[in-house]
Amino acid sequence: MTLPKGYSSGGRRVDSGNRDEIERMIGRRVEHMNGVYIIGFILCWVATAGGIYVGVTVYPWAYPLPSGMYALSVLTVIEVLGLIFIIKVANEKPMRP
Repeated sequence: MTLPKGYSSGGRRVDSGNRDEIERMIGRRVEHMNGVYIIGFILCWVATAGGIYVGVTVYPWAYPLPSGMYALSVLTVIEVLGLIFIIKVANEKPMRP
């Protein structure tokens, strides 16, 4: 297995390699992937709304419309909080000693 420059087989850092070189080997940094997170959130919300729509239309006796609207609003709030947390963590600046 080929390791990035500056790492030993034990996973310990041996010398400070060039950060740009390591970034090129690993790929895009998570700070530059906000679009992916937003698209994932939109797809998640569409799946949630689609599931609630199916529940309200196919099983109206078990999942009435007011219950479906309440579920959609609560799940939307939970998903938005998750998106905010993901973006916050991904855009944190690393602590350097």
